[in-house]
Amino acid sequence: MLVLYTTILIAQPSDSSSSKPFQHYWTKQRFVPKIGVGMQDRAFVEVGLYWQNIYKHPLSLASKGPYTTVDIFVDDSNLLLGPKLGYEFTAGIFGVAADVTYFIDHNYNSEGANRQSLVFTPKVGLTILGFADIFYGYQVPISNTEITSLYRNRFSLVFNLNRDYFNLKEAPRK
Repeated sequence: MLVLYTTILIAQPSDSSSSKPFQHYWTKQRFVPKIGVGMQDRAFVEVGLYWQNIYKHPLSLASKGPYTTVDIFVDDSNLLLGPKLGYEFTAGIFGVAADVTYFIDHNYNSEGANRQSLVFTPKVGLTILGFADIFYGYQVPISNTEITSLYRNRFSLVFNLNRDYFNLKEAPRK
């Protein structure tokens, strides 16, 4: 009887997560810098914050989270700013995102007038595990006014500078 109880106790599964040969988990969300460059009718810079967490899986990585950035277009005569709110999801080498941008075109005519426009931009593209994204987006106007000097097609290269990518084993987990 003692041998039977000992065998049953030894055969019980362990609660330790380290017994799995391949671990998968979400890291805790953290604010990370989001910086990049892009091209529409002219080049622009994108700067902001991404509230990102990373999913570590034995086969690949995924990431997700909301972000807020500002597109900055500068040319000879005016400054065009585009603050935006969006959400991004990447898995392996594929990524999708969508954002709403409020463009403010300063001094767009000879009188120095300003104009504003609200656009929705779905994006799709390739990514390096959520760290670097190359996205194509198409801007859909959702306000009455439209800034016609901006092309609707846009390409961007954006880096999500999350330090967890460099040491996922030690990253805080959800």
